[in-house]
Amino acid sequence: MESPFPLVSGPGAVVSLRTLLDTVALGSTATYEKLALKAGFAVQSFYLQRNFAPAWTHPDSGWNHSATQALSLLKRAPAFGLNPESYAWPLLQSLPDSLQHASSVAGSLSGFELRLTDALLRYAAHLRYGRLQPFTTIPASLSELAAQQSIERLTYALAAAEFETAFLACQPTSATYQALQQVWRRTLPPDSVLTGLAQPTYGNAADFRRVALNLERLRWDVALPDSETYIVVNIPTYSLHIVENGRVVRTHRVVVGKPETPTPVLSSRITVFMTAPEWRVPHSIAVREILPELQEDPGFLADNNYHLFDARNRPVNPWRVRWSRVTPQTFGYTIRQEAGRHNALGNLVFYFANQHAIYLHDTPARALFREPRRARSHGCIRVEKPLELAAYLLGREKQQAALPDIRRNISTHTTCRYDLAQGLPIRIRYTTCEVQNSRLRFHPDIYCLDEDLDTVLASP
Repeated sequence: MESPFPLVSGPGAVVSLRTLLDTVALGSTATYEKLALKAGFAVQSFYLQRNFAPAWTHPDSGWNHSATQALSLLKRAPAFGLNPESYAWPLLQSLPDSLQHASSVAGSLSGFELRLTDALLRYAAHLRYGRLQPFTTIPASLSELAAQQSIERLTYALAAAEFETAFLACQPTSATYQALQQVWRRTLPPDSVLTGLAQPTYGNAADFRRVALNLERLRWDVALPDSETYIVVNIPTYSLHIVENGRVVRTHRVVVGKPETPTPVLSSRITVFMTAPEWRVPHSIAVREILPELQEDPGFLADNNYHLFDARNRPVNPWRVRWSRVTPQTFGYTIRQEAGRHNALGNLVFYFANQHAIYLHDTPARALFREPRRARSHGCIRVEKPLELAAYLLGREKQQAALPDIRRNISTHTTCRYDLAQGLPIRIRYTTCEVQNSRLRFHPDIYCLDEDLDTVLASP
């Protein structure tokens, strides 16, 4: 069998790791490329801490016990939504066969040693942070922080009684991630091997891809402490959950953005809500939807409780504007909808800082909550039973006494602001696969985001 490491092949003693990783002659980039290391700087740091002592190989027997455990873990990468080919597993597991050929033993052993370390350092980083930059389809490079954490994790696992358990502790700790990964792992046959995402040797390839990309998304999150209370909105399930101590304690149906005006993924904190809000129509909606109505009938504004203002915030009579001459590019007005039962924001609106100018709000179109698919908004999130959500927020703030005033303000269409001293974290997420009642459940990919993500992740 030909050695997979021609740079270090040949007769004689095993080439020292210090010699192989010496970057003086060629420079670091060329050295790591010749050694086929994708995380060369991290590999260099790992062995520097070990004074360049081998971690996985023995000159006479090849892989040691830790290496055998590590290779088994790489083989089972599909259980974590990852591909063994991304970590050179087909090559690394061929070492026992290489040892049968004396001409390839000496140099190849050191090369296998380095490649296994390279694979495991990247594997640890991918298990923790994912393969892509958060909320994008751009491959992530191994950051200095991720590299250092991977080195520490690998060093710790090597010294632990149970290598696999210690190594896998690098994964996210969120309950959602842990549940999905564990149920998926139980779904696979024990000897599952992935030869390519398009040709798995187990189960349902489509299921694997859906699970894999959702595990990737869940790795992008920074886990909140179990003691934290927060709101999570999952766009594909049209649901809002309040989570306390890792358990869902309240659920509200929601309406989310249409595919052409999608609700964004973000993290923020609800800090204020208002009763009987005025709606300031976004410019995009004004020129795309209201301007054509005005060109047909200027009375459209009065019929829908809208008011028109110029650039200096002065009221404008819509009947005195020559709307036939106004285009989306020359539209210099603002439109507001006064509080009332027809207001698009309904009786309550909940604000949280974000660059997309979206928020949670009530709606007069409450029949929408009975529909199974509720991607109907311009991007903001309409929430069912908003008064109950307000009561929950006030209860956390010890402000329950304000509830009668809130009900009165709603009935009289009185605008009033309520600031929250604690506030409540809110996370808006896009998860198309999750665990319910200990079983996998797949949800519609309403924004067609899975396809793009799958295309990128399918490549080793």
